[in-house]
Amino acid sequence: MKKTNYIFTSLIIIALHQVTFAQAFRKGSFSISVSEGSTFGHYRTTDVGGNTPIVIGDNFEPGLRDPLIIQYGVSNKWSIGLSTGNDVFNVNPSKYYGFSTSNQTVKATTSELAFDVNYHLYVNKRLDMSVFASSGLFSIKIQGNDQDVFYKHESSGLILRYGTKVHYYFFKRLGAVGIISSYLASGSPKGIKDNNEAKTYNTTIKGVAIEAGLCYRLFR
Repeated sequence: MKKTNYIFTSLIIIALHQVTFAQAFRKGSFSISVSEGSTFGHYRTTDVGGNTPIVIGDNFEPGLRDPLIIQYGVSNKWSIGLSTGNDVFNVNPSKYYGFSTSNQTVKATTSELAFDVNYHLYVNKRLDMSVFASSGLFSIKIQGNDQDVFYKHESSGLILRYGTKVHYYFFKRLGAVGIISSYLASGSPKGIKDNNEAKTYNTTIKGVAIEAGLCYRLFR
């Protein structure tokens, strides 16, 4: 009887230990991350309307980044997910898109929706370090009204991104996330009928992004 009670008590202790010291990531984990940060891009536009493409603007531009990421563990080492977000660059329209505004600045807003694959290099009770690669849809939009003159340029294409994520949980479910990534995105205005500026200008952005924010995790 005493031996049975000892075994039963030991199993309860082991179970409680596993719950209390659950890994930061494992198979079946589901997490949501929201972050903000900065992006630094090699911003390039090319006029492809003629026989030979002509580079219009080619320079580095800083921007702001604001993504949302969901992630699900398919094994103890691999997870998949979706990421969506926006980058905002303030650029000179005459330098990149061939038109002018009164202050020579327009807001170029990019959007992306990508499928992510993550490999978790190191996991313990609080820390989850992973590397990732993602690809998906990309678009860029410039639109506004300057002294009663409406301007619009929009293009769409694809984005590739890879980098490193670090999740650190202060509590059982709530924690902080940091992300460093490199990306390559390109967009074309082909097929977009309501553009009234830079109708034949492709946009390519190649750069890096640094982000930090909050994450929340759920288990099965």
